[in-house]
Amino acid sequence: MDAQQIFFVLFASVVVHGSYDFRPDYEYHASAGGWFKLHLVPATWSDARFICDFEGAVLASPINVAVNNVMQSIVNMSDHLSFNEVYTGVSNEIVNSMCQSIEGVPLSAMPIPMKGIYYKQFDYSKQYCLRLGVQGLYYADRCSEALPYICFKKKTAELRVTECGTIDTGYQLNAKTGHCYKFHEYAMSWSLAYLRCIAEGGQLVVINSAEEADVVKALFAKYPAKSIKKGSEPVNVIFVGFRDLNQSNVWRTINGQSLEEAGYANWAAGEPNNVINQKQYHGAMYREGGLDDYNHDVPAPFICEKHPHNIVPVPNNG
Repeated sequence: MDAQQIFFVLFASVVVHGSYDFRPDYEYHASAGGWFKLHLVPATWSDARFICDFEGAVLASPINVAVNNVMQSIVNMSDHLSFNEVYTGVSNEIVNSMCQSIEGVPLSAMPIPMKGIYYKQFDYSKQYCLRLGVQGLYYADRCSEALPYICFKKKTAELRVTECGTIDTGYQLNAKTGHCYKFHEYAMSWSLAYLRCIAEGGQLVVINSAEEADVVKALFAKYPAKSIKKGSEPVNVIFVGFRDLNQSNVWRTINGQSLEEAGYANWAAGEPNNVINQKQYHGAMYREGGLDDYNHDVPAPFICEKHPHNIVPVPNNG
């Protein structure tokens, strides 16, 4: 690497704190015009793509010289990588013969050397994903291995942080509880709902009082069953943040409290009933406010809860 290349990489690694807001767990790099986050916890390529998307970003790809330089500097300067490589957003997921970024930039148009990306025995009939190694080289390999990855959010003029501490305008601050709430009408499994809320900087809603239950009920009421994006099955529950972890009818919130300790244990009549062979071990709430046990694999809408000033788990009763 010559002196000019070293300068560009070092310049790309300069982080501007406080100049632009997106999320406090992302770092703004002025040279690339966007925010980056290195995820050290490994994930498959598919899961990494989902998590970046849930955070409001994309799985980073070397779409231009500036972004490539930042990605290289992040990988080379990290002392915490448990692997010698990270996933990029480049794959042949759509068509086997076409490799491109999440944004649709073809691999052939990226400012990286093509030599060494593919090896002689490469099987083009299978999905492959582009990896970035600590030596600064890119190469294609399978997507099923769990690896660290980098998310990227491009700065645009319309980005504005709301009173909920996020650019996501779906979150609305409630004066009664002091927390922000967002209704997700696209039904997901309980596990995906849980992941989505965390990625957005909050958590799957935990009801801490009858007053908060009323807040959640009122938000749910704004979305009739016909507005829920989920097949033809009627939807009368939302996922909330509790579960029976050991399948022993001992229910705990995702913050480790019993429902009584959390402040709301109002089960609907006849619940929890854990219908035989239905695997109803995860928390839900009916439109009327009663709690329900529900199969976590059956998609349902859900509500995320967020502290207005932090991207951390929402404090209990705080």
